[in-house]
Amino acid sequence: MKSLLLLSLACALSVGNARANGGGYASIRTAGAFQPIGIDQVEMLSEHLEIDLHIEHAVITVEYLLHNPGKKVKVEAGFPVSESNPFHDPRRPAAGDPKTRLDTAVAEYFEGFEATLDGTPLAFELVPDKLDLKEIGPTTMGQTVKGWYKVKFSFDAGQARKLRVSYRQKFLSSLSYLFSAAGMWSGPIRDGVVMVRPVSRPKADIAFNHPKRFTWKENHWEWSFHDFEPTLEDDLEIQDLAEAKRVDFDSRNYGEAHALAKNGLDGVYVAYGAEWVNDRFRAKSWEMHHSSYKVSASSVLPEEKGLNYKAENLRYRDTAHAWVEGAPGDGLGEWLLIKPDKPAHVRQVGIVNGYAKSNKLYEANGRVSALDVSVNEGKAFRVLIPDEHLSSRMFYFDLPATKQAVKTIKLTVAGVHPGKQFHDTAISRIVLVEALEKGPKIIPMR
Repeated sequence: MKSLLLLSLACALSVGNARANGGGYASIRTAGAFQPIGIDQVEMLSEHLEIDLHIEHAVITVEYLLHNPGKKVKVEAGFPVSESNPFHDPRRPAAGDPKTRLDTAVAEYFEGFEATLDGTPLAFELVPDKLDLKEIGPTTMGQTVKGWYKVKFSFDAGQARKLRVSYRQKFLSSLSYLFSAAGMWSGPIRDGVVMVRPVSRPKADIAFNHPKRFTWKENHWEWSFHDFEPTLEDDLEIQDLAEAKRVDFDSRNYGEAHALAKNGLDGVYVAYGAEWVNDRFRAKSWEMHHSSYKVSASSVLPEEKGLNYKAENLRYRDTAHAWVEGAPGDGLGEWLLIKPDKPAHVRQVGIVNGYAKSNKLYEANGRVSALDVSVNEGKAFRVLIPDEHLSSRMFYFDLPATKQAVKTIKLTVAGVHPGKQFHDTAISRIVLVEALEKGPKIIPMR
């Protein structure tokens, strides 16, 4: 007997970038839970799900203990790679070669997919979608399956097997885990546990649609269940409230941000709690994220092969260049001195750690693990910096609340993640976050 299982880890990770100038939410999503099709004899004895939330990605690991109380059975399973976009009509076929579209989607959103069966690596192949999905229904909400990670394995009569899948995926503001799909197994999920860790995101920003199920335990939220027969109401949704409420504004239409951006510098207005009221856009608060500052460094790596590593590189929006310290050793004690072009109420500093031009360069060079931060030559406080190669987000840390305008910010390297190849420590970008009393002035379009 040969049966088809749709192995979908139920992790729908929304990836989007809301823009006030008319963008949309486009995301790569999984299609459902570990879901059987055409087989009714296999039970799910346990499900152990772990979700680690990082700055711009999530690491998902799920382990299933499956039991076959019936006759021997061969299984073909597939983990779906799906795209969800509410502006896309699923009835209209997408343009382009299916294999090319699939490879593009996976390259942009997925990394490090791995599967093991009873502790042994399980071979898989990535194939464009050709499976018959009639048994799980048509695509909805603009979601279309791009392809599948396919695996094959078998059960002996009465055998229990442990299947483990892990991968890394982009994550900006929300993710969902569709427990309801697991309701198609024989009987309930006997035992299960869900652990969610806010590794690099503030705990206060994370919200659940079923908050009473989760208990905070030292460094993670945890929910345990027994004899669980999930329905649609049981699907888990996790939101980063800060990201969900913010809107980045296209700098081309807004004063100071436009002046910075046209010179390749960081400059963007960010609105929080934004909504449309009586055909007008309103926000509860505004910020300006900018690189309108002067910066000096205690040392700089000498120019080589036409590349410079000066501190001024920190102001630019791209990560093609970086500041790299030039002192002997790994850079402990080296510093940056930032002076805003005009004293301002800077509430946060944003940083892209390491030499972020590529993952290879990021790992080859040292990265900052801790900074001692001093504002206006005051007493320094320590900030721990995550070791994450960022491509679209920044790590932000708060400055002390004060009525005094910020004139100087000194960042001293207090800890280093050593590079694999070079004894140099790098930082690619730094922005200052200034709270605004009112929204920005719009530049009329011509």
